[in-house]
Amino acid sequence: MLSIPADTSGSPRICPVCSCELDEHVCKKDKVKTFSLEGVAGKFIKLRSDIGPVSKSELIQFSKFGYDIRTDMSSITNKRGFVTDLGLYFQALEAVTEPKITVFSRDHRNGGDLIQEAFEKFAPSSKSETAVVFGPISTTVSPYIGSIFSFQEKRSVLAVHSTASHNPPNYNGLKAKAGEFKHNMFPGKFEFSNQLSSEEVIDHYVSWCTRFRPYEGELNADLNNGAGVTVFPKIAKYMFPRVKYFNDQLLPDFGGLKPEPSWFSGWTGFGLAFDGDADRAPFYLKSKMIFFSQFFSGMVKEGLVNEKKVLVDQRTPPTIIEFLKEHGLRVKEGMIGNTNQAVLSQKNNSFWFEENWHTGGYLVGDGRFHWDDALFAVPYWLEKLTVPIEKVLEGVPNFEYTEERFKVPVGFNQKILRRLEKLEVEYSELPGGGARIADEIGHILLRESNTEVGIAKIFVTGVDKSALKNKLEAGRKLVSSIEGHDFN
Repeated sequence: MLSIPADTSGSPRICPVCSCELDEHVCKKDKVKTFSLEGVAGKFIKLRSDIGPVSKSELIQFSKFGYDIRTDMSSITNKRGFVTDLGLYFQALEAVTEPKITVFSRDHRNGGDLIQEAFEKFAPSSKSETAVVFGPISTTVSPYIGSIFSFQEKRSVLAVHSTASHNPPNYNGLKAKAGEFKHNMFPGKFEFSNQLSSEEVIDHYVSWCTRFRPYEGELNADLNNGAGVTVFPKIAKYMFPRVKYFNDQLLPDFGGLKPEPSWFSGWTGFGLAFDGDADRAPFYLKSKMIFFSQFFSGMVKEGLVNEKKVLVDQRTPPTIIEFLKEHGLRVKEGMIGNTNQAVLSQKNNSFWFEENWHTGGYLVGDGRFHWDDALFAVPYWLEKLTVPIEKVLEGVPNFEYTEERFKVPVGFNQKILRRLEKLEVEYSELPGGGARIADEIGHILLRESNTEVGIAKIFVTGVDKSALKNKLEAGRKLVSSIEGHDFN
């Protein structure tokens, strides 16, 4: 069960404004990103162009297509047209994944009822058998229930979940995972039905997440008033007897923190904070977030991890990578984005992580699941945390991190590579484009956004604040040398 991105890199491509087909990634006429006709977004735009001008589609006008689809629901005025267009998007998803079973679910985010209405109207024409989960669930429950049905029915499954995670409250969207799951890691059977109760689905998921030994220490849990409220307290009932909750109201306008979860919490002690759709739950100590690579490195150092190899994030600093190698792990440098990491994890049969606490590739029984799952990960790691968290972090290389967005001209990835070559700066090309510049005191990543035309990011690490400042200034200087940049 892997994520199905809205767009891919293939050609030919289609423009979301004039619907012309071309090979370039940007339509020069309309100055917008094009979409591959091999991907979901491209197939959807092609279907939409068959019934009328795509420029009239509010789903296209007010959405961002990348790893998933995110729509500004507050801008939707023609709800009937939106429902019709979203039905075409479901049709495109089905064409790309060719599932035998499709399962729809959603959280309590504003606009989810309209997205569910669109799926229910699409379902009778679907080429697959369909099911709807009635009632809110969190994001990671979606691939779980999809994988159960795939294993039990021995058929491919598409699991579609409506959420907008950490995006502003006016947004909602879709995340999709698909494939066949053949590993029996489940606590029992779950009967397939066209109508599924969220309570029954959550209870089954909770029984899977509570296979671990309870954590007896004090624990703060910030639920961000998001989807974690629907699931985590039920897990905590069995696993965390000394939990103290923060922001534990089920609010339909959750999200929008920048970043979310924030680098700092409003409480002290040890604990965790979920993001809006509960697929990340960073650990915190003394109000500051612990980067996942630091936590993982400390657990490796203390002999509390059984993994032999790991797929790290491109944002993981060189000092951490060397530390892990020194402690006997085979380290592969992956990509940025949980979708990319999960695909590489499956290919390498390994555990994977991102610094922001997207993690996956967990070994359960004799096989791994590769989607990111924070609600499973929290009890998994806390069972292994048999020494004080301060001892885990002792001796692990410290680092500082920051990132910045900036406007760039089209083709920035290639332009920055040519600039580095001209300056004779040693670098490596990032998978998917862009550059990585690393040395013993930190590193710089420079790359265009996967979802927004004309936007790029600098990701910077340093062994201390001084090194971070120097790296950031060096990164900004490089960007400034590219004509057409604009920091924002």
